[in-house]
Amino acid sequence: MRISKALLILVILVLTASSEVSCQGAKHWAAYIPNEGSVSIGMELISTHAFLAEYDRFAILVENGRQILRRKLFSDSGGYASSNLYRCGPNRYMLKGYFDAWVLDLDARTITEGKCETSRPEYIGIFEGGGSKAWKFYSSSERRETKLEPKGG
Repeated sequence: MRISKALLILVILVLTASSEVSCQGAKHWAAYIPNEGSVSIGMELISTHAFLAEYDRFAILVENGRQILRRKLFSDSGGYASSNLYRCGPNRYMLKGYFDAWVLDLDARTITEGKCETSRPEYIGIFEGGGSKAWKFYSSSERRETKLEPKGG
């Protein structure tokens, strides 16, 4: 079977373009801005694959429009980018993903791996999207709490 030169060139162009997209890493950003302070909580996804919805996930604290702390979270290998946000106490929050949980202390300006000390933290909302869906923060009035549990196939 003979492949035409035009088809071969087209295949090479598509592969080259997709590898450039993969290397650049498309970014998706969303933020939650608490009423009580000037520090906001952001989550960023950076694409790690040209064709698949796989991302590096980051939690970010932002003050007065400037990033003050950035922490890499558990990577999303496809379909597990979402994270619930809970209030643990005054200016303390928990970001709970499918495979990890992080405590964000806005007063201390820290992000540490762990869970809320309180047994019933208040659900604030969810960071959700990726792929063809817009990445954004949905408040608890927009999206009910969803238990984030991995589902095997």
